[in-house]
Amino acid sequence: MEKWVSILNRKESIYTIESLKKLFNYSSDIMIKSIPVKHVPHGQITIVFCKSIADTKMVQSLVLPYLSEQRLKDDDALYNFIQSDYCFKKDMDEKKITEEVFEGKLIVISSFREKVYIYDVRNPPSRQPEESVVEVSITGPKDGFTEDLSTNIGLIRKRLKSTSFVTEEFTIGTRSNTKVSLIYLKDVMNQEILNQVRSKLGSIDVDILQSRDELADLIIDQKSSLMPLTNFTGRPDFVAESLTQGRFSIVMDGAPTVIIAPINLTFLMKTAEDSNVSFYYSSVERLIRIMGLFVSIFLPGFYTALVTHNVGQLPLPLIATITISKMGLPFSTLLEMITMFIMFELFKEAGARLPKGIGQTVAVIGGLIIGDAAIRAGITSPTLLIVVGITAVAGFTLVNVSLSGNVFFLRMGVLLISYFFGIFGFILSIISLLIHLSTLKSFGMPFLAIVKDQNWFEILKSIIRFPISLYRKRNQTYEVTDDTRTGDEK
Repeated sequence: MEKWVSILNRKESIYTIESLKKLFNYSSDIMIKSIPVKHVPHGQITIVFCKSIADTKMVQSLVLPYLSEQRLKDDDALYNFIQSDYCFKKDMDEKKITEEVFEGKLIVISSFREKVYIYDVRNPPSRQPEESVVEVSITGPKDGFTEDLSTNIGLIRKRLKSTSFVTEEFTIGTRSNTKVSLIYLKDVMNQEILNQVRSKLGSIDVDILQSRDELADLIIDQKSSLMPLTNFTGRPDFVAESLTQGRFSIVMDGAPTVIIAPINLTFLMKTAEDSNVSFYYSSVERLIRIMGLFVSIFLPGFYTALVTHNVGQLPLPLIATITISKMGLPFSTLLEMITMFIMFELFKEAGARLPKGIGQTVAVIGGLIIGDAAIRAGITSPTLLIVVGITAVAGFTLVNVSLSGNVFFLRMGVLLISYFFGIFGFILSIISLLIHLSTLKSFGMPFLAIVKDQNWFEILKSIIRFPISLYRKRNQTYEVTDDTRTGDEK
């Protein structure tokens, strides 16, 4: 108590109304009001709140009437009210007061009680949960994540009503003070992985954290990886499923998507919709995605290697067709291929940035017109345009946006090596990619975890989907604590 008296009696104290106005001098949405207490000598109450993210109606209708001078007959009346369920007290410095105010809380400073009290009147701008734009739900639930941290945690909690569901909160960014929650199941999660991610989140030192991608980049070890080492989703049902498999999730305030880790290559081929359709259909879709990944990366390089160095390996009718289609073309196969891929990426980017209806029209109509015009003008061959088209469609089967972006660079690398070294270069690029993937780890777990399994049935379960009755145990890839899925909660 003496410490607080000495602080409050100092002229430079942050608890005086002059100091508070100076502290928030450049914030026009901060309301600072002083209420005198007539029945208390030198009694004064100061309230501070941010009207843009606080519930001003609650402040006006509930808090201020009790703090008005008509209701404050003595200091005990105030003390009894501020000890109620509506508030709690803290000893705070300037930094903590700033954080609480900008979180939307009401600060009440009593000069005669020499304490700072906080009312939780937060009401930040938010939207209702709706279908995720990133992952379209066909037969699954339509509630997707929003930008509000509490809402997102609630959407996951609704699906995991268990005491083993744990949330740990971190504050990242000296300026942004972004709230981040680490979510996991304590009786399933591998403790070594958990300690690792805790350490990484606690050691982040940045002034502002703006996006989920920034956070993911800060917590992974291999920054130059050609494959994403974390996944993200906009659907809470997929997060709940991932948590039960021994993974953790990171929910960031202000981000409508959630980070999931650790991951492996086969996990990137799965979608939230797989659990809501027949296992036959889901298995076929996963195989198509895996095939789409390989086609998207290797088809252009394979075609270029054959027509440039190893044309003799093709059937004679196909050689004749390709030769006729390339007659009179001014560019090499490599330059043709790169030009067409750049044009495709331009249409893709234009379609993404324009309004939804217009963007799709521009991408489709523009691609048809430009492609036909390029063939007629003798800039590219029909055969090469077909290869580029198949590659582009195969890329659309990839459900992970980060993976789709990385595949473009892998495709270009394979294309260049294959153009200069032929089939030998093509095979060399495959071996190099496999070596690179074998060195990747997601929070200590191998990215090619499928190779780690010695049981062929477990390998098949990672690639395709079986009936739920066959999933009696969790996959031991992540060395989970509880490997059973029979409902025996620890």
